Amino acid sequence: MAAIYAGLLAALTIPALNFSASHIDWPPDVTVQALLMVLVPTVALYYSVLSREHSFAWSVYWTWSLVFLGLAAAYQLAEGTFPWGGMLHEGDISNAQRIVLMGHAAVITGFVAMRFRERGQTCNNSSQRTTDSPRLKTGVMSALLVHGSIGALFSILMGPAMFSGRQAFQSGLAANEGLPGFGSLYFLSNAGAIVLPAMAILLRKKGLNIPVPALVLSALLSFLVTNPLIGSRFLTGSFLVALTAALVGPQARRWMPAGVILAFVTVFPTLDLLRGDGTGATEVAITAPSETLTTFDYDAFEMLTREVSLHGELNTDISRADLAIAPFLRWIPVLSQGVQGDASGPAVATSTGMGYTNVSMPLWGEADLIGAGSGVLVVFTVVGLVLGRVQHATLFTSLLEIPLAALLFIVLRGSLYEVLGYVLLAYAVALTFSYLARKDKLDRRDPPVVERRESWELAPQRPRGI
Repeated sequence: MAAIYAGLLAALTIPALNFSASHIDWPPDVTVQALLMVLVPTVALYYSVLSREHSFAWSVYWTWSLVFLGLAAAYQLAEGTFPWGGMLHEGDISNAQRIVLMGHAAVITGFVAMRFRERGQTCNNSSQRTTDSPRLKTGVMSALLVHGSIGALFSILMGPAMFSGRQAFQSGLAANEGLPGFGSLYFLSNAGAIVLPAMAILLRKKGLNIPVPALVLSALLSFLVTNPLIGSRFLTGSFLVALTAALVGPQARRWMPAGVILAFVTVFPTLDLLRGDGTGATEVAITAPSETLTTFDYDAFEMLTREVSLHGELNTDISRADLAIAPFLRWIPVLSQGVQGDASGPAVATSTGMGYTNVSMPLWGEADLIGAGSGVLVVFTVVGLVLGRVQHATLFTSLLEIPLAALLFIVLRGSLYEVLGYVLLAYAVALTFSYLARKDKLDRRDPPVVERRESWELAPQRPRGI
């Protein structure tokens, strides 16, 4: 495995690091930082997949960072062009690079700190067995039933739009948005698709007697509501990553980052073949990374640099405070009406004069936009702490890690306005399932309490003599 990963990463990074062919003479700080943006995630990913205690979520963080903010940025800088044609100032590019590297340093600090804290705290995998857990089984089956009902109802309301391409799907969403709770229905059907089937499969592998037909039906309904005809490739991909990672064993999971990287740098831009609205690719094609990584799908570094160029001043009616609270209110009925459209990607796009504004903003850019350098340090330290925590083997973290890893593909891409609710749902479900398992475990430990009357209470009372 070590030799294969070393060969794969070398084959991808060495060409990207070759800036000599560039006809643009970037300042030394830009060139050095571009090299670090490739090398840091490369080394971190290599050690992550080979570590004795492999964390799938930790590997996914470095996988995304390497492709979208490492290799893609390197090729775009080498060619001197960016996906949306931005005329980016050298100073802004350098500052954006420092933000990325600052985020990497903070996430490593948080991860290492949490791993140091957890060191010495062992968890016997046998204690995670859930064979005899009636409350947990009832909770899981109820969750699968509720999610299946929500997905079925959402599909019925949308009708043929579920299979007619993105444009028809968006029209169907607009036609139904007046229905009470329709937004929550849409959110729960999508978010639940990434979270519930994976967690149910993991629990079955831990011994919980969940019927296979229930798992198959849940997976099929989940694929229906996230199918590539209607949704984002990232959403479909996150569902497939979560499902695959739950099905395979820990050793096979180490190989998944390699497959994801190969897909991202060769065929990903052409995987929107099934969009059905005439805007997708005409055929699936394999292209060289130098060509693939300069397309619109890899605009994360340009969007981050555009955000940096604003110096915290947005030319819209949306304030930074609005952007900070919008992700938390996005999926709450009634309250969500006050934050409709308050996403950082479109706000930055509008403020920098882009004609097309339906774009995302990487987490680094959102953190900098809302809290400047301090925001970047805080956000990515928290990310590191969370990723370090889910590597610790408890039932809660073992249920959370795979859905969280899958969601990282859309969390890191942004905007949080669209995806934070998915993470919060994953936390809530994992916490609920672990609580039910703990209650059953405590019940088995406590001996039954039998009330009995003392002998003196049962005997007839005799009058005392004088």
